[in-house]
Amino acid sequence: MNMSIIYGVHAIQSRLKLYADSVKVIYCLKGKETSPRLGELRALMAKKGVEFSLVNKEKFQQLLQENELESVVHQNLLALCQSEINLYQESDLPHLIHECAALPFILILDGVQDPHNLGACIRSAEAAGVDFVVFPKDNSATINATVEKVASGAASSVKLVAVTNLARAIGVLKDKGIWVTGLAGEAEILLYDIELSGAVALVVGAEGSGLRFGTRKMCDYLAKLPMNGLVSSLNVSVAAGIAMYEVVRQRFT
Repeated sequence: MNMSIIYGVHAIQSRLKLYADSVKVIYCLKGKETSPRLGELRALMAKKGVEFSLVNKEKFQQLLQENELESVVHQNLLALCQSEINLYQESDLPHLIHECAALPFILILDGVQDPHNLGACIRSAEAAGVDFVVFPKDNSATINATVEKVASGAASSVKLVAVTNLARAIGVLKDKGIWVTGLAGEAEILLYDIELSGAVALVVGAEGSGLRFGTRKMCDYLAKLPMNGLVSSLNVSVAAGIAMYEVVRQRFT
């Protein structure tokens, strides 16, 4: 059984709501159990019948060290869980496309290295109604406790596809009739001038370096977001969120 530690009130609360059976025990630092922020969570734990264990500072620190979480903002709360995150593979793409309820809406992340950014992208993707998120197995942040916390449960509810060759995976999507638009600051056209109401995949590049050459070549369009200030680029998760909600706007307005 693959077990992992997740941390933080919102991430644990989301896991309880979605997959309560996967939560084996919740550890709370002794003396912090009366915190007002735990009210709703403790009621949910009682309802789901999940064990709540108070541990001293030494035991809590040991749990953090064993799971390499010493530097995280844990809010004095950890949960031992059976992993509910199912990573799909490149070979699953045709089936995942077929499963889409309406026109496919896909987010592709080209080498996002920061787990906070990866988690934020996944959270926004789930909120925007993205069918699945594609990212490379290598040269990318992995799905870890930090990603789960930042994603606030979305890492367990949105489908995640880790592929060996991102350019080849994009080719599979294009063969299935999906138009691929990459965000690039040097592009000549604005994202808002592209038709995004059909079957679409958005590609967002890595922090700083942007889209790789092979990924860029596979895009049907390259588009930019308007930048009217002195800052030349946006955080990758912010740019992804803006782009995804432009798809939402075009589809529903």
